Amino acid sequence: MIKKFLFSAAFALACNFGFASTNADLFQVNEEELNVEFAQLNELESYVNSNEGVTMSSMETNSPLLQNVTTTGDALGILSAYGEPPLGIPSFLWGFCFNVAGVAIVYFVADDRDETKKAFIGCVVVNGISILFWLVYVVILGASGFLFF
Repeated sequence: MIKKFLFSAAFALACNFGFASTNADLFQVNEEELNVEFAQLNELESYVNSNEGVTMSSMETNSPLLQNVTTTGDALGILSAYGEPPLGIPSFLWGFCFNVAGVAIVYFVADDRDETKKAFIGCVVVNGISILFWLVYVVILGASGFLFF
């Protein structure tokens, strides 16, 4: 038994060391490239702060400040995620399937009052169905004489 455990532990460690060595360059940071990117962002920020009413669409016409800025894909993911349900699952289903825990998940992850309200409605609906089911169950068993109190 001990031999199996030691073999399993050694195998798990060997697998972990193998994966760790293949991703060693994953966390390498080129500070010079990072400073250049932040300098461009600082320049864009100072331009927007100094000019009132500047929008991205007004700057898109041949502006050198926006030459390295992308607006597709994940660049604006944080802004577009606001008001969307967690993991793309409708908030009503979070409340319906997971009850109070689903409402809590939506409340903390989505951070949106409307989404939390939808999850709460799902929670109320499933609890209402449950209460209705048990009332019908008790009435049917009570009428047939199989219900004992």
